[in-house]
Amino acid sequence: MVFNLKRTFPNYFSFMNNIYLSIAILVAAMSFIALIRTNQLRKKDLKVLNEIKKAKDALSKSVLYHGKSDIPNYMFFMQRLMKVDRKLSRFHVSLIKLGRTPVFDSIEGNIDSLSELFKDISKSCQPFALALHDSEYLVMAFVTHDTDSSQRDAQSKQFEILEKLPKQVWVNNTQVPIDYAISSMSLTGQSSLYGIDKVQRRLTFSMKFALESENGAFYHNEKLYQAEMYRKHVLLKLMNSISFNPDDFYLVFQPMFKTSNLDKPKRYEALVRWRNTKNLGPKMFMPMIQDKPELQSELTKIVVNQVYSMLKIKLDAQEKLKPIHLNISGAMLENEQLLNYLKKVIRDTPSIAAFITFEITEGSELSLSENAQSTLRKMSNLGFSFAVDDFGKSNADTSSVLNSKYFNSVKIDKAYISDIQSKADQAPKLDAIVQIAKESKKTVIVEGIENHHQYEYVKRFPNVYLQGYYASVPLTMNEFLSNEAA
Repeated sequence: MVFNLKRTFPNYFSFMNNIYLSIAILVAAMSFIALIRTNQLRKKDLKVLNEIKKAKDALSKSVLYHGKSDIPNYMFFMQRLMKVDRKLSRFHVSLIKLGRTPVFDSIEGNIDSLSELFKDISKSCQPFALALHDSEYLVMAFVTHDTDSSQRDAQSKQFEILEKLPKQVWVNNTQVPIDYAISSMSLTGQSSLYGIDKVQRRLTFSMKFALESENGAFYHNEKLYQAEMYRKHVLLKLMNSISFNPDDFYLVFQPMFKTSNLDKPKRYEALVRWRNTKNLGPKMFMPMIQDKPELQSELTKIVVNQVYSMLKIKLDAQEKLKPIHLNISGAMLENEQLLNYLKKVIRDTPSIAAFITFEITEGSELSLSENAQSTLRKMSNLGFSFAVDDFGKSNADTSSVLNSKYFNSVKIDKAYISDIQSKADQAPKLDAIVQIAKESKKTVIVEGIENHHQYEYVKRFPNVYLQGYYASVPLTMNEFLSNEAA
């Protein structure tokens, strides 16, 4: 028994040693395989990381440069400036138009030319930041620590830049001359105007003045910019009132008298007023829509509707009606939008048309196109009358108006009467223009009578109408209705 145990234990230990050895070999093999696999994964990861880095660099380049070129874009420009400690810095920023008339039609089609031009400008001007905004504009910035520099210094810097810009550029393998327009501004990092968006808006605004200037340069004027922003703000409010709140407008009526009797008005001019928080009068808001025919048309419709409604009330009350004058531009006669609107307005009471006279501003041209004359004829057939406003203001031939059967009256420009006392040469001119109008059998109205001397002068003309603050201020609707009911 003892013998068997002695023989068994050595076999057992030998067996266990073999097992441990096998396990150790297996672990070593697995560790080796794991090490190989880890190295493989590391190489793969490094490859992936490199690919990610390349993609990131490519993305960064596409964001900060134009396509695959080496030309920085506006994002690059902003990023560069954002790295500056602005507390003690002054920034001179310029917007530069590449050719006051466009030279490059696109970036993609002119990469080589633009790249060469960009390098030349960068070398000659050596700005802190430079970028191509689009095919027409560069943005350039200089950064200094001289926070006390004057506007004169900044303007000198602008002309220095303009002088250093290349005078020729290669376009489609041809060297062509190039000029520039430049708008600039200078500000410290502590300025309330600091901010790339604020600067960009101001430089864009100033660029239109640079393009109009003889030397192609304009230094930013903040007062001018703020005035324009205020004008745009008011225009937005005005557009909103015209489009959505017609009740924001109301009429006042300025009487017209015969020179022989200032007690009883014979006609009235309807003048539009606008309810607004700034109490802006027509001299402020009407010029804002002078080049906006759609707004002019809509405002005219508002005025026509109010005049018609007032005349309809008086007609229904069996009160005597007097002619009401209201203003329209000659451009509104070029199409039949106004005509069609008038047809709808007077459809139920067509007789009211006979008491509405449209005053057409003479402007610089007296002649009316065939379309305008056709509209005049059709409106006349409806019963409307026409007058020429500011008659004699232009140097154009007046015979076409005076011989026109559509114009029943002329309103002589107030410039002829305003200086009648101080300028001796005005009297003969006024006399002549009144005589010409009367010989053509037109009703003559002299506006702008503001004092007794002017009234006494005009009173010499029989059967002439006058209008002005000397005779009467404009009347509110209630005053007008009360005045006519008396």
